[in-house]
Amino acid sequence: MQLRRSNTMKRASEFAMVRKAGKSEAGRFLILSTAPLQSPADSSRFGIITTKRIGHAVVRNLLRRRVREILRAHAAPLATGLYVVIVVRNRAAMTDYAGLEKDFCKLLTRVQKTWGEPCSNASS
Repeated sequence: MQLRRSNTMKRASEFAMVRKAGKSEAGRFLILSTAPLQSPADSSRFGIITTKRIGHAVVRNLLRRRVREILRAHAAPLATGLYVVIVVRNRAAMTDYAGLEKDFCKLLTRVQKTWGEPCSNASS
């Protein structure tokens, strides 16, 4: 799945709506919040939150790049009808790509009833 500019969330009001009215699942390194779009046929919109508590800009940008790559590889079940906000937790700065990927796939598995098939090719 390719993340395009039209598929990203920029407005604070969208992030707030998803965090307030949506459903959240917390993992060790990530928190995944979702809310339905008004039109279920529209492509999903994604947002990534990395706070300054995680570290300096280099660390935050590295984590955002890793999360975007994980979304490209595993977010097919999230392709339509959802707002998706991924909050990167402080602990994520201490893990590698495989740890983030495994955590994301666990979160997908927890809510597979809502989204469809879980992530099947995560690194163990």
